[in-house]
Amino acid sequence: MKIPTLTTSKMPGETEQQYTTWFLYCEVGSIDKLLGVWGKVGQKADEIGIDFGSKLGTKPARSTLGEWSKKYRWVERTDLKLQEDMEAIRKRSEKIKKEKLHRIADAFEQITTKVLRRLRKGEEPTIAEWKQVWEMLRTELGENIGKHEIVKGIDESKQSPPTEEEKELGKALDEAIKEHYRKQGLKRHEKDV
Repeated sequence: MKIPTLTTSKMPGETEQQYTTWFLYCEVGSIDKLLGVWGKVGQKADEIGIDFGSKLGTKPARSTLGEWSKKYRWVERTDLKLQEDMEAIRKRSEKIKKEKLHRIADAFEQITTKVLRRLRKGEEPTIAEWKQVWEMLRTELGENIGKHEIVKGIDESKQSPPTEEEKELGKALDEAIKEHYRKQGLKRHEKDV
């Protein structure tokens, strides 16, 4: 006898009740659990619950479910259904990601056009909006938004305390910064923007 091709659709010779029972088996994971929930299915007072319950029909014996499982390869089909479901989720996720990138790129284009229009009129543009959307676009494209590269983790073995010379240079640099702000009449935390 030729073994039919494995599918998550109805198999050749499979009845509606057997196919619906396999779907319930996919949800619960075993024949014992299937028998346990059989009577509860269809009690929900909506069209789907009632329709699903009517397709299950009368509960068969455990041995009959075992035969159906073997004949219609429930375990293998359940694995195949899981693979198909995961692929559908991956595709949906990719679609959402592309749509999100498109919306951000569109917003970036609109705000850039608005800023350029203001510039042509000699008006001061609102750079904050433009910068925010630019950062969103760069982030979605997987590019960094700073002038530096992000390094994941620090190699502790390459770290060492500063030498005396480095300490003196640090103090001199700190004094130079303080002097710069003193000349401008500002405290260190009141930097010009």
